[in-house]
Amino acid sequence: MEQQIFEEKINRFNKEMPDYCPITYSMQIIGSKWKIPILWKLMLEDGQHYNHLKRMVGNITNTMLTKSLRELEDDKLLVRHDDGTVPPSVTYHLTDLGKELVYTMDGLFDWGQKIHKNR
Repeated sequence: MEQQIFEEKINRFNKEMPDYCPITYSMQIIGSKWKIPILWKLMLEDGQHYNHLKRMVGNITNTMLTKSLRELEDDKLLVRHDDGTVPPSVTYHLTDLGKELVYTMDGLFDWGQKIHKNR
């Protein structure tokens, strides 16, 4: 990144900084170990059942998946849809707010590829 662009970004951050840090606030919402992988998998395949999502994320305990899904739902990044059938059929879907993270994920995707190639 050019030094001038870097300085422009830093100046913007300093000029527009509210009483709280938006980056820290964002990380409080999506910063746990499992939330970004869950959101990423739902971006790739929205409307997943719990067990399929667990397999897609991989190596996550039931406790952590349930906790993360509930927190993401509380933060309005996803919704839990219960069909009300027997046996129960529950799917998880991104909300419009959750879908807005695709821009952030796009940047992280590109950055991750770049640093991976350079190592």
